[in-house]
Amino acid sequence: MIHLVREKLNISDGLLVPEETDLHYLTRVRRIRSGEKVSFASAGDVFETECELSGKDAVFKIISKYSDLQDRPKLFAALASADISALEECLRNGVEAGADAFFIFRSDYSNTDMKLIEKKMPRLKTIVASAASQSRRTRLPEITLKTMDELAGMDCEHIALHPYSPINLNSYDCRSKKDKMLWIGAEGGFSEKETAFFESRNFRMFSLKTPILRMENAVTATLAFVRNLINLQTGE
Repeated sequence: MIHLVREKLNISDGLLVPEETDLHYLTRVRRIRSGEKVSFASAGDVFETECELSGKDAVFKIISKYSDLQDRPKLFAALASADISALEECLRNGVEAGADAFFIFRSDYSNTDMKLIEKKMPRLKTIVASAASQSRRTRLPEITLKTMDELAGMDCEHIALHPYSPINLNSYDCRSKKDKMLWIGAEGGFSEKETAFFESRNFRMFSLKTPILRMENAVTATLAFVRNLINLQTGE
């Protein structure tokens, strides 16, 4: 079944009305047929629909609905700004690994200006939406640009990935109901100044007992690992 995740859905008189781009995708790209089912999701609500074709027109009749109620901590990814292609891969992998939202910040080792990233936001959001649909998520992760100070002020458990930390990520006890913020640096990791920044705010710092990973791989490995720990330790 085709599954699409969107920020908002248009519903009227028992019908789900896709945006023009989605309608084109369903009818022209996927060549959907009458009677074929499509699920649409937004903000945890999932609508299963059945397509009815009439000439070139298509309507999607809602046949069932359920809500994905989640009583577990959210997992956020704080990503240092990086090369756009690397950042795209980080977002794609991060969605599939279970991130609930992404925050992009400028770090000491960042090599990409935040203005460029802001300019690329429409494409980055499209990548996130595509990955969310592919991995059958029920909520669309958000992407926001913030400073390190703004992120550090958010009320959640802050976890920084540092390859030289003596404490392994495997020992992380994440049974607290607080949301989690996983900080991942650009190529080169975090500077001494940034490490001191984390220490001054009592951030937890962990390492993986692996060779040093590229940013894209670190995002995949650590987010998936922490998401798995959260689900196991909270009984999800």
